[in-house]
Amino acid sequence: MVKRKVYLTTKNTKENHKGHKEKTIYMISRLRTLSFFLLLLIPAEFKITSQPVDSESFKSNTRFSFYSFEKQGELLLHVPQNLLYSNIEVNFKINGSDAGTWKGIPGKKILRIPFDLDLQPAVYKIITEISVKGKSLKYQASSDLLILKYKPNEVKTDRLTGGLIVNKKQFFPFGFYCYSPVYPTLPEEEVVKGFNMISPYQKILPETFSERKAYMDRCAQLGMKVHYNLLSVSGGGGVGSRIEGLSEKQKKERLINEISAFKDHPALLAWYISDEPTGNGIMPDSLLKVYNIIKENDPWHPVSIVFMAPFMLSKKYSDALDIVMADPYPVPDSPITLAGDVADQLSKEFTGSKPVWIVPQAFGGGEWWSREPSLQELRSMTYQSIINGARGIQYFVRQGLSLFPKSAATWGECGRMAVEIAELTPWLLSDEETIPVRAGSKNIAVSSAVHDGQLMIIAVNKTNSPQRADFSLSKSLSGKAKVLFENRSVSMIRGIFSDMLSAFGSQAYLVDLKPRKETVKFWIYNLAKDPGFEDVSSPGVPASCYARNGGDRGATYFLDTRENIEGNHSVRIVTPKNNNSIKLRCFPVSVRNGATYYISIWAKTDPEQRNSDDFEKNKPQYFEISLGDYGTTRFTLSNEWQKFVTSVTVPYYNDLPPKTNVILQMPSAGVAWFDMLQVAEGIDINQCVNPELKYE
Repeated sequence: MVKRKVYLTTKNTKENHKGHKEKTIYMISRLRTLSFFLLLLIPAEFKITSQPVDSESFKSNTRFSFYSFEKQGELLLHVPQNLLYSNIEVNFKINGSDAGTWKGIPGKKILRIPFDLDLQPAVYKIITEISVKGKSLKYQASSDLLILKYKPNEVKTDRLTGGLIVNKKQFFPFGFYCYSPVYPTLPEEEVVKGFNMISPYQKILPETFSERKAYMDRCAQLGMKVHYNLLSVSGGGGVGSRIEGLSEKQKKERLINEISAFKDHPALLAWYISDEPTGNGIMPDSLLKVYNIIKENDPWHPVSIVFMAPFMLSKKYSDALDIVMADPYPVPDSPITLAGDVADQLSKEFTGSKPVWIVPQAFGGGEWWSREPSLQELRSMTYQSIINGARGIQYFVRQGLSLFPKSAATWGECGRMAVEIAELTPWLLSDEETIPVRAGSKNIAVSSAVHDGQLMIIAVNKTNSPQRADFSLSKSLSGKAKVLFENRSVSMIRGIFSDMLSAFGSQAYLVDLKPRKETVKFWIYNLAKDPGFEDVSSPGVPASCYARNGGDRGATYFLDTRENIEGNHSVRIVTPKNNNSIKLRCFPVSVRNGATYYISIWAKTDPEQRNSDDFEKNKPQYFEISLGDYGTTRFTLSNEWQKFVTSVTVPYYNDLPPKTNVILQMPSAGVAWFDMLQVAEGIDINQCVNPELKYE
């Protein structure tokens, strides 16, 4: 069954609400007046307020929801609008000890103040005092600093960017709801499209525990994460999540048992505790109790709640969640701009404190929705949400192969966007100062971000007709803007360029702000095509190779912009089980009988992501590289980028073709990244290196 939303509004209800609202405004006015006169009676030296509720209140929190392996933390100080350009002085203490200071004019709504993290696991209190030049009144803000013992499967929320930190890397969740029991092949069918998260509706029943463990284990092998559904024993709501006859005590026991069973599981991403609580009559206090139980048993993973309209009621539940989700389903009776509008409202409300995820509508044809969205509408809703601040996408709902959504093309479009967002992740989750951009039309939503000397611009058409976009940057730049995912460029003059966006279409552009300084040796006689995996003619996958399956259909080989030794990309290979690796057969190169060929590649692994059951934990991971059938070399991987070089000599006498392939595979289970794959003919490897290239 699809989730139902029923809205009942009567004249009497509206009038009663209006009356309550007027009374509330009157009481607030009286309280503010009383507070003002009481303040006048207090000596100036004692006028220190703790997050006052007037327009000059400051708030603070740490950037990450908790710290574990980091050596430095950041305090986020939220500055009121009317003090953005005042001269202020900030001093803060951690458990009474001086920890940091800042002086100057903020100029922005969130100040980032770094501090050292030489602390043992515990909860610490941060007290921040703010002085404003020309004002005798001092302000005070308090927040908690949580230090936890490091766990390999821990998940942090980044309150500044709205992203997650998973396996010590930035993570943009892009996935879907599904039903139980989870079909055994569903995770592998979807991970190869680019999805990195699933969230099955389920009942927490003892007799189905093995089903839940099975899909969790499979997702761990594939490198997929699970947004784990606890609805039947936590906050209720959701599809098929009700368990009849359970007492509150029994629910609590099952809740704690389920958390204990999976809190250390490598596939766990977050705990999902309530589905549309306002529509199901679930009060904030009851969810706060559940939240506290989860945090007492597992503080290493965030807690999420999804909200229906009116979406801003989510503010009342803010103490009971770490991730705010919303599920606007506009098609076909409401404008598809609803998704972007909701993301914008929630992002502004929770900026610097809670990540926002959007649940785009991927169903229709029954109940209150007479049809499902077209693939163009779904693209526009998704990109509008992201441009307006959503940092997680979880489609409702996927049931393969062609049940939800019914259209294979529509679901294919969702997979296409999954690899696009993976490509854009370092920019979407960047904490660097950006260069603002405008689109010149109210029909086009646009945003920008800077990462590592490159400006990314994403834009989406909010209408069902083609639109011309006249982009204008706040900085005068000239050159080329690369149109990502379309293998073309547009010219930019003094910060202005134009393009056409199709009906409900989106575009992403990349602009180099400064020359890239590469630190890798390039071989001037390199024979390999696309050695750095920088050709993204087809987003997400390496261009100049064939792929051969080694036995597991869920083995993957995606481009990854979060890890690289050169350029913007590496290729990430995930081998779910030992000896089931993908084989990448690179574009063929010409070889000569009797000649020696050098092969060079950079590689690294993350040993903490070895999630298969069939490996020995102390046994090193390895990969293999071959030159056709002439020779194979096995190398041991480490958790740091390392250069590997081997040589293969072609026999003088053989009947093999004059062209052959370099073959890359990783037989050991786990994940690894590869970059700068080069091959060259030569007697001495130094002959292959460009001596004019400067490197560190």
